[in-house]
Amino acid sequence: MPASLGHLLLLMIGTTYFREGSSRPMSLQQDAKCGKKPLESSTPSFYNYLSRIVGGNQVQQGSHPWQMSLKQANSHYCGGTLVSTQWVITAAHCVQSRNLLSSLTVTAGEHDLSLTEVEEQTLPVKYIISHPKFDPRKPMNYDIALLKVDGNFKYGPKVWPACLPNPDERFDPGYICSTCGWGRLRENGILAQVLYEVDLPILDQDECSRALLTLQKPVQGDTLMCAGFPDGGKDACQGDSGGPLVCISEHGSWTLVGVTSWGMGCARGWVHNLRKKYHRRGSPGVFTDLIKLLPWIQQYMATDVRMKSSTASCSVQDGRLPDNEGRLHFPESPKRFYLDNQLCVWTLLVPEGMHILLNFSHFDVEPDTFCDYDSLSVISKDDRLVGKFCGMDPPLPILIGSNSVRLTFVSDNKEHGTGFSMKYQAVAPAMLPDSGCGSLAILFEEGTIQSMHYPEAYSNLADCQWIIHAPENYVVKLTYENFNLEENKDCTYDSVTVYENVAVEKEIARSCGFAIPAPVLSSSSTILIRFHSDESETFGGFRATFSFIPLADLNISNTSSEVILPEQINDHEDAIGIPDNICGVAANQPRFLFSRITGGEEAVPYSWPWQASMQISGENICGGAVLTNMWVVSAAHCFTYRKQYRNLWRVVVGVHDIKAQEPNSQKRSVKKYIIHPDFNSTTMDSDIALVQLTEPLEFNHVRPVCLPEKDEKVEPSRVCVITGWGVQNEDRAKSRKLQQLEVPILDSEECHNYYMNHSGGVSKQMFCAGFPTEKDKDSCSGDSGGPLVCLSEDSSYYTLNGIISWGFGCGRKDYPGVYTNVASFIGWINQHISGTSKPLHSF
Repeated sequence: MPASLGHLLLLMIGTTYFREGSSRPMSLQQDAKCGKKPLESSTPSFYNYLSRIVGGNQVQQGSHPWQMSLKQANSHYCGGTLVSTQWVITAAHCVQSRNLLSSLTVTAGEHDLSLTEVEEQTLPVKYIISHPKFDPRKPMNYDIALLKVDGNFKYGPKVWPACLPNPDERFDPGYICSTCGWGRLRENGILAQVLYEVDLPILDQDECSRALLTLQKPVQGDTLMCAGFPDGGKDACQGDSGGPLVCISEHGSWTLVGVTSWGMGCARGWVHNLRKKYHRRGSPGVFTDLIKLLPWIQQYMATDVRMKSSTASCSVQDGRLPDNEGRLHFPESPKRFYLDNQLCVWTLLVPEGMHILLNFSHFDVEPDTFCDYDSLSVISKDDRLVGKFCGMDPPLPILIGSNSVRLTFVSDNKEHGTGFSMKYQAVAPAMLPDSGCGSLAILFEEGTIQSMHYPEAYSNLADCQWIIHAPENYVVKLTYENFNLEENKDCTYDSVTVYENVAVEKEIARSCGFAIPAPVLSSSSTILIRFHSDESETFGGFRATFSFIPLADLNISNTSSEVILPEQINDHEDAIGIPDNICGVAANQPRFLFSRITGGEEAVPYSWPWQASMQISGENICGGAVLTNMWVVSAAHCFTYRKQYRNLWRVVVGVHDIKAQEPNSQKRSVKKYIIHPDFNSTTMDSDIALVQLTEPLEFNHVRPVCLPEKDEKVEPSRVCVITGWGVQNEDRAKSRKLQQLEVPILDSEECHNYYMNHSGGVSKQMFCAGFPTEKDKDSCSGDSGGPLVCLSEDSSYYTLNGIISWGFGCGRKDYPGVYTNVASFIGWINQHISGTSKPLHSF
């Protein structure tokens, strides 16, 4: 089993009053709301990213609101990206024709080229700025141009800008990004009428260069970046040029990182280029690297902002608030309404070691549940979003535990308000001992929090809250020094509650009474702590310290039992809350720690509750998956070579550390195993077996997995998950703790090509998954028989689509893992387990 795994971990912070969005500086003319998709949550499940314009999917209208259509004589010919109300970024080679300007228009809100949609807007282009180093004779390098439109695009649900990246922002190889357009659906095929998208991994620069050097005219350049699959099948194509390559930043905003430039053919693979004739060779998708060209972009857009600053309605435009204490009124007249399409930025910097207190006396900004239209954003240390505010109720006073803060106000072109009035002042950290109770406290340094009036009795109807931000790649540890609250069985009277983030979506721990609670460990760099009291008795309150622990030093499964982990809270209640006949659901949600695909990683304990260990004499031999309380499914080859040990098999479930005596584990003897009658040990066809237990399993930390529909197809490029305790590579020992790895499903033809020399090849009852061009990303010895599960389309349950079967070596390049296609055997499975167990259903 691989050593580690990555994903896209997206921290979202939100309530009616504050919600995490892009925390990048609102530089240039960009809207503070850039990079949000109004039609969907800003944290799409990472399993949807590889759902796969060639090989892509037709998109929902408005799902890429920054996508632009460049038209000549009202006919689409290239794409572009909206980055402000007046600026569009495209490819330079799209706008090189002479006399183009007179007939060039740009359309926003486009979806179906044959229709005129409600929010569709078309404006003429005022002028074109191509990069001065772009050379049509070498059309790949510096392939970027800025279009200034004559007029302003009006933002709405289907017209929205993408964010520009920060200069130091990086999207590492393996990061999954999205490109879209109305280009050809296959090489030399027809043009699309509706918008299509495809999701592609960014390639390592060395791999990009190697692939481009195999072409008949080797390509090199200063601004090139590559994305795509070595096996091909997914790519942009003719007609997509100039369109966006957008990635989700660590703060959840869609960010423009590349401009679609060119490629050799469409969706051709390049793995075996040297074996092919030049005219048949392929290449990755090549994009212009936007981060390398940011200074050039800023040169023109920043000039435009400076030209308009004298007419802006902000009392201070992109400037510092004077002194360490004062008032800010926006607009300057309290009875005036603010204007449309405003972007106003104020910065306050106080002496080192001081904190900042913001106190609002008036607030009237267009209301919205998530403040997605007009809003005031408070941005603090390390560009962290403290809060995003709108509505008519003044926010609580905000105490910011750093010496700098930036305020950003934005408005759209719809409803208005009379703005806000605010007092700001620099305060010493010790001046407000009850910080968090008289204000919302945002803390960035290790320290102490306490209830109001501590150690005296706290007040009735107290409502205190602290948001603690640790540095990146750290988590927060909360340790109580003293604790004296009204006691109640379910802590509904007085309590201290710790939430995983300020969206209060997941409670980590709730405490009351007189015993000092166990320390609490966060699952990310941010936590929210709330102290609440009712209208009756009061006591001495609490005092607690918080510290920051490097994520690299944290071993989840070996953490002391004195520390409460999010995964340990209410596990028993959650498990009971899931009916026994529901499959594919875990009480502990799976979590992936890294923002790129890197290998494998240790799983959150009990997050894959159907995982079984098939053991002989306490040794993990193979994996398996729980289907019902009496049946487990595994691989046939696990049993055929060990017939002499048929009475020694044990099935172990509900375990994370395979060598530890865990209290939640369940061990069962095997009543019988049934090997599929068509199993062929030479070709490995029909590599599936059913295992019947002597006693039923208890469903708590153990849960069954869902089965797919009969003959259900696993679509290529879909991202699924494999788990097991197997060898982490060919040279290492087996893992003690359950490992997990995301793997994309490969195209059947490409899968067959990798194993065409294998006896029998890859049959229709098998499929491939993994990363054939990279090492150490695969299942391995000891994982056989284990599950490959895919998240359902509505992200509510997992389906057992594959069983780990075979491959050449472990994680070797050019040899992906081969899996038994469970959907091909649904009839056979139901024939044996029906009537012996309860029927299972997904949510």
